[in-house]
Amino acid sequence: MTDWSDRVAVITGAASGIGAGLAGACAERGMHVVAADVDRASLESVGSRIEGGAASVRTVVTDVSSAEAVDALAAEAFSLRGAVNLLFNNAGVLVDGKSWERPVESWRWSIDVNLMGVVHGIRSFVPRMLEQDEAGRVVNTASVGGLVGGGTFMGPYQATKHAVVALSEVLFAELALEPAPITASVLCPGDVATGIWESDRLRPTEQRNELGSRAEAAFHDLVAGNVAQGLDPAEFASRVFEGIEADKFWILPQPGFKPMYEIRAKGVLEETNPPSTSEMLEFTTR
Repeated sequence: MTDWSDRVAVITGAASGIGAGLAGACAERGMHVVAADVDRASLESVGSRIEGGAASVRTVVTDVSSAEAVDALAAEAFSLRGAVNLLFNNAGVLVDGKSWERPVESWRWSIDVNLMGVVHGIRSFVPRMLEQDEAGRVVNTASVGGLVGGGTFMGPYQATKHAVVALSEVLFAELALEPAPITASVLCPGDVATGIWESDRLRPTEQRNELGSRAEAAFHDLVAGNVAQGLDPAEFASRVFEGIEADKFWILPQPGFKPMYEIRAKGVLEETNPPSTSEMLEFTTR
């Protein structure tokens, strides 16, 4: 097992869900934890909860959609000991519903947080990490939704998560050309008990998502319920560290989605039409 004590970890989206689980796992390993999120109250609560075992804990209110804010986060993180050993570009939000009915503001919010948040993390941290005299890893949180075919009513979310997967692959290849011991992983969660299906709580009331049909509402409630009963974030984070310590690019802590991925890959190779969401789900239960 890797000795992580006195190393530095930065986690965006650390106020809840997967981010809070990762922050806790880093603290348990004796790391300096820099926890960032836009939700100040929840972030401070997480910081208080994890500070017992960590080398140190800093909470930094950060809107990852802002390049300047993420650059300030990087400056604070590197002020600790001149290096960042684990960067979790984890902040994410979810907007669902019919693609053509989502307001432009909702599309932009999804892109700005889910994709540009990762871009900002890469641009602010990687140049500094390449200059440090220590190993480091960038872990970008995508989703199984960034690997499988287009799920019904999930356009803004899946579009950004597919982009994060592709960006992470490119980043891995580019870092492999550099002499510094810095690498990248992409993390693809399945159902983890998080509040991502209530992401709208972070937006002004007038910008919150409105679903236009019973079918959309039923889909939202069904999947949100499954997620609420998903894997505990602390157990999920433990599996993530197993992937990191095994030096994996693809970190897939919940492999049950793989039959759906096989359907998609086969469809691409055979040039067949995408299956419906229900057909994919039926396949995984056979």
